[in-house]
Amino acid sequence: MPWATAHRPARAPGARRGAGRTPALLLSFALTVLVLLLGQGTAFAGTTLNADGSSWAGPAIEKWRTDVANQGINLNFNPNGSAAGRQQWENGQDDFTASDVPFRTATDNGASQDQHGAGVGNAENPTYGYSYVPITAGGTAFMYNLSIGGKQITDLRLSPDNIVDIFTGKITWWDDPKIKASYPKTLPHIQVTPVIRSDGSGATAQFSRWMEHTHQAQWDQYCQSVNQVGCGDYTEFFPPSGRMIAQNGSDQVAHYIEQPADTGAIGYDEYAFALTSGWPVVKVLNPAGYYTLPTASNVAVALTAAKIRGVDDNTPPTDPDFLQQDLDGVYSNPDKRSYPISSYSYVIVPRAGAAQPPPPRFNDAKGAALSQYLDYVLCGGQATGKSGIDSIGYSPIPRGLVRGGLLQVTHIPGYNGNVDPNTLSNCPNPTFDSSGQLTILTNAPMPSECDHQGAPLGCDPGNPTGNPTGSGSGGSTGGAGGSGGGGGTAGAGGTGGSGGSGGAGGPGGGSTGGAGGSGGSAGRGTGATGKPGAGTGGTRSGSGTTGGGGGSTGNAGGSGGGVGGAGGSGGSGGAGGAGSGGAGGGTTIDPQTGQVVPDGGGGASDVAASVVNVGGRPQNWALTTITAVELLAVVAVPPFLGGWLRRRRSAGSTGGPR
Repeated sequence: MPWATAHRPARAPGARRGAGRTPALLLSFALTVLVLLLGQGTAFAGTTLNADGSSWAGPAIEKWRTDVANQGINLNFNPNGSAAGRQQWENGQDDFTASDVPFRTATDNGASQDQHGAGVGNAENPTYGYSYVPITAGGTAFMYNLSIGGKQITDLRLSPDNIVDIFTGKITWWDDPKIKASYPKTLPHIQVTPVIRSDGSGATAQFSRWMEHTHQAQWDQYCQSVNQVGCGDYTEFFPPSGRMIAQNGSDQVAHYIEQPADTGAIGYDEYAFALTSGWPVVKVLNPAGYYTLPTASNVAVALTAAKIRGVDDNTPPTDPDFLQQDLDGVYSNPDKRSYPISSYSYVIVPRAGAAQPPPPRFNDAKGAALSQYLDYVLCGGQATGKSGIDSIGYSPIPRGLVRGGLLQVTHIPGYNGNVDPNTLSNCPNPTFDSSGQLTILTNAPMPSECDHQGAPLGCDPGNPTGNPTGSGSGGSTGGAGGSGGGGGTAGAGGTGGSGGSGGAGGPGGGSTGGAGGSGGSAGRGTGATGKPGAGTGGTRSGSGTTGGGGGSTGNAGGSGGGVGGAGGSGGSGGAGGAGSGGAGGGTTIDPQTGQVVPDGGGGASDVAASVVNVGGRPQNWALTTITAVELLAVVAVPPFLGGWLRRRRSAGSTGGPR
């Protein structure tokens, strides 16, 4: 008989066979579940993604990084510019890169000869397989630093001609008469300091492409005067001249302009940098004749005229330029809400099955993390509202780009997402309505008529013509003028008395001010008919009371055979009572945007940044794991200890081994 059998403790009467093995089985089960639960969160836990690129998109990428940090996705992003990001990708230093423009297929003529000699601005020849994935939209804004009499100017508006003149050296003083047509207020007699980018920049590319397509002759002439050659369709390297100041990065452009000592400065930048610091930007005249800001809704409206390869044509997803943008229609979009310098931004990611391999540093764990990150960016990360991307100056991308982007994400080596790019199942993107339209488009407000070209600055948005109107009830109609005196047989009839004035409205919000009183009755001379008196229109808002009664008789009748008797003057209408203050049925208008400010703050789609669900996995998987293990321990440990103690007691009573 084997030793183990001979020395096995005797089973107590009534004890179940295998009861001693139950704790061990439970413990094994607990450990198995622990491994499975940990596996749920460790597909990429501890994996760090490294990336460089677009400073234009930098604030959005940073926001999304913090949104998913508690999912075990670690991201190091350096916003060193689109051109530098693509170079780092080519050097094999990045897992992905961010760029506002595609890889350069020809020499960038905006770069100087010295830059070309240093290898900057030359054609790029990608050596690793890649896809473009659109991530966000935005407007290239123009921050400026102007004040007069110690007070900052915050309502500057400029035409495209003004902007191009400033950045080609044709306008060098802020009080130039050319600016007066757009901004008739007094501007200081100080020199203009254009602030440009010193590095290769997607912001420069988008701005220069707009100039090339709207002011081609002027922009080409400027480039030739600096570099002896035209800049082409666009350039990432702005040719500097005159008083221009060059800064490295979008954040440094913004920082320079905001300094008190740099009054007179104006520079181009993504709207996010001005919005987050509360700095004013120029209202730009659009093709419809309205001065607009690069708000999320104005950008979304403008980009409805963009053409996307593979969405608006038959470009296949395998084409390297799938999802790239053509913005010609954006520059000429006739919608009065459109902001003309609007564009999309992209990330460049590894592609499995491409002719070239992925970067050597990339692996499946990185692919799992990157695909989960981009699933969030294209779905929940597009949310708008109090904590959404519009709150930091960006606009969500439309459904076609979301689907195309998710399709490209599925080709990342090590893909670990679970969003269907065709049906968008598991894609919690709250920016589409039931028809697939961006809700920001359906809710986009029209501009104020005060922002129409030619409207006076500082006008009342509810009354852009400047005529005194109000929102309260005016006084009642003034009394009719009295009868004119009798005229002679050949004389002209007397003129009727003046009508009473309409009641004055109070300062609060209410209905429209009352109409002026009726004119007086015609004179009763026997000659020509008298003229009716003209009533005066009511003034501003408030709830008016009833006007006073009219006067007695009218003005004198005309002279004829005999002179008509003198009539009395027409009575004035009573003044309207003061309207109540506070909120009535009226609206509040933001003087900076000219748009209606809704009551109650953010929209219904506000999403708290701390509530994140990446690829359908629950938040805080580690906490879930710990909780599950604790529950299993409660189940498994007591039976295990109980069985062990029973064996000890049994062994002691039978003299078996201890």
